[in-house]
Amino acid sequence: MRNLIALLPLPTLVRDSMEDQVYRHLRHGLMAGRFAPGQRLTVRGLAEALGSSPMPVREALRRLQAEGAFEFSGSARLSVGRLSEAQLRDVRDARVALEGLLAERAASRMTRADDAEVTQLYGRLQSAADAVDGRTYLWTNFAFHRRIYQIAQASAILGAVEHFWLLVGPCFVLVAPDAAHLQRSMDAHRQILDALLNRDAPAARAAVTDDIMQAANCLSRILDNAGSEHAAAVPRRGRPA
Repeated sequence: MRNLIALLPLPTLVRDSMEDQVYRHLRHGLMAGRFAPGQRLTVRGLAEALGSSPMPVREALRRLQAEGAFEFSGSARLSVGRLSEAQLRDVRDARVALEGLLAERAASRMTRADDAEVTQLYGRLQSAADAVDGRTYLWTNFAFHRRIYQIAQASAILGAVEHFWLLVGPCFVLVAPDAAHLQRSMDAHRQILDALLNRDAPAARAAVTDDIMQAANCLSRILDNAGSEHAAAVPRRGRPA
């Protein structure tokens, strides 16, 4: 069965910037959960999905590999990177600290135009959650948080946050099909939106922290269950009873 890649074709590209555009497109796809942990990919398959030639894809992948997003095997095949449970905890703690700070700053810099834009993104998120449309939900969730953090006007901090998203983004695919998780997450998003509209910086930090922790706890349970199932499937050595 062919391994389908959930990416949109690139827009018409300027030749001298094709590599950069391919890089950004793949990077955003990783951050928004368009790929799954361990998913195997090929340069040819990605080029076909993007409507690009293989060369800019290959160069973009080298850049993303250096950032820890992809792993190459000895057979020259590549796969989406995986995080250990310890690494996931580290990413969670870093996100809580940095995204909480960005949310606080955004609350004090919101304009009426920002209010309308973030509210619209929230509405699209709610529609995706109600439809249990995990793919649309993840992409809109990425856009929702990224827009809020851009309002904070702290590009260096946002750059660090995006690096952590690049690593953990594929893991979100594991929780997206869970309707209950999507609705719990929307409760946190409602609190984020209310805090921003009320210009309540501490509440914005608290709501973002709650959102991150909920996703991390849900993911931890999924990984624990997967580990238990794997352990149960491995036959034990020893004499038969």
